[in-house]
Amino acid sequence: MNRIDVAGFTLIEVLVALVIVSVAVLSLGSFTVSTMTSGQESRERLTAVHLAEQVLESWQQSTKDYAPVIGTDCVATLNNTVLPTYPFSVTCTPATGIAISYTMNVSRAAVTGPLPANLSTFQTFTKQGYYALTPLAQPQSKLVTVTWSHKAISHSIHLTHLSMVK
Repeated sequence: MNRIDVAGFTLIEVLVALVIVSVAVLSLGSFTVSTMTSGQESRERLTAVHLAEQVLESWQQSTKDYAPVIGTDCVATLNNTVLPTYPFSVTCTPATGIAISYTMNVSRAAVTGPLPANLSTFQTFTKQGYYALTPLAQPQSKLVTVTWSHKAISHSIHLTHLSMVK
């Protein structure tokens, strides 16, 4: 009998190749899912930062230094009429972008430190523009905290602005 040489793969070689390819595809799949989840968390965090910045910017534009009115669509509206009671909290959902509810906590407090022992040095400074040549008072800290939940885990960002309020 003559032995015929047949070119090809054995069943064992094919099974080993399938296992290797399956492990590679599964690991790529889990990497893709983790990348998509990370991207979603980044978009949520970026939205939270933008919301907090919007509140602080609107607050800075108020001639009476009142925190803005924050709507249910997370839009901060300039406030020169109603003195808010600090701290206050608003839950809202942005009209555009990610449809997630954010809770914004807004507070303001006098800065207690670290400051020089003699606060009279702050009285020598003056505000520019609208308050030109007006002596300054105690430094104030404006804090906006934005909190949201992602997959039952609470996340938050904090933005602080230090200013001199008369």
